[in-house]
Amino acid sequence: MLTEKQIKAMKPEEKEYTVSDGRSARGEGVLMLRVRPNGTKEFYFQRRLNGKKIKSKLGVYPTLGLSAARDLCRAEKEIQISAGTFKNLLDAYITKLEGEGAASAGDVKWSFKHYVIEPFPDLVNRPVSLIGPAEIRDIISKMIAAGITTYCNRVRSQLHAAFQVGLEQEFNPRSYQKANLKFGITSNPVASVPVQADWEKPGNRALSKEELATLWQLLPEHLSQVTSELIKFLIASGGQRPEQLLATERSNYFSDHLIIRSNKGVEGERTLHTVPYNDLMRGCLHVMDEVSENSAYPFEGKAKDTSLHANSLSRAVTKLYGRHKSKFNGGPFTLRDLRRTCKTLMGVAGLEKELRDRIQGHAFNDVSSKHYDRYDYYKEKAAGLEVWNEWLESNCVLKGEAYVLREL
Repeated sequence: MLTEKQIKAMKPEEKEYTVSDGRSARGEGVLMLRVRPNGTKEFYFQRRLNGKKIKSKLGVYPTLGLSAARDLCRAEKEIQISAGTFKNLLDAYITKLEGEGAASAGDVKWSFKHYVIEPFPDLVNRPVSLIGPAEIRDIISKMIAAGITTYCNRVRSQLHAAFQVGLEQEFNPRSYQKANLKFGITSNPVASVPVQADWEKPGNRALSKEELATLWQLLPEHLSQVTSELIKFLIASGGQRPEQLLATERSNYFSDHLIIRSNKGVEGERTLHTVPYNDLMRGCLHVMDEVSENSAYPFEGKAKDTSLHANSLSRAVTKLYGRHKSKFNGGPFTLRDLRRTCKTLMGVAGLEKELRDRIQGHAFNDVSSKHYDRYDYYKEKAAGLEVWNEWLESNCVLKGEAYVLREL
């Protein structure tokens, strides 16, 4: 058994070493003290699962004393480890989203791969029941250290939702009986990790008519063809949500409209949002068809049959502004600001707010809309997007370009 006196007397060596706090009953696990070459002393709880050693960090000595470490060790022994790993949980959540046809499925899969699975290969292979707030904190901290701001909150939200799925499976009597893989989680560790609220302030930047014209005319020469045509399409379509548009496969693009599966529907429903084409939108799709008319997504990414990712698009817009700051008097803008810009300037073009909301796929939460109104407003949206098309051609699009698009 370790004593405080022994721990204080332990000296660092060239290589780290560990000392056990004594034997425990077989399978219960044991308290370990690791002494690193820099002199740091860390308490761990170690147990075996399927022949492998699993360690959970409890704290650093002397901030965490021996007595407190033993208390935490006893609490760890009470945790029943199930076979399901952290990666199993992430995969289960992605499978759920894909099964529902959620537009966010691809984005969540990308996020987990780049910010969780690849940076933390050992962590994701641990039993998910051993994942606590400290592990979630480390994931988000690594993102922040890399200069990622708002998107770290998105990843936190995605992880929170994944654990909620695990809890639902664990405590819903019907789903628990059906599940072959058990997770053994009793709480959501992400709930203890705070949102970085100062990065969630609502934006208010909207480009002026002159700035939008400048952006449109900069696109062909300063960004890749796919990125340029995609930004034009987003603007021409009245400011659709980039993530949802990019998740829409070619099979949902028809001769005169496209159908976006929206996850912003009433009370969390995943609704279908129909967007009629105007001439500018048709022109963008025509250009993309010339690049590849058989790809799974009209705006294809670098890998075959994958869509351009919203993060890549966002970075492209930010970098474009950075190279041409002097041409935008209103200051910095981001991809998210383009949706607000379209909403604002469609009003300048004469479209009523309700029609602008319908074009952008906003949910209507009044009783009539939620429970009774099943009209699709297709004709109204088509007429509104034609008005928007004419306004863009008059104020933003080069005359020659507008003429070519009308000929398509």
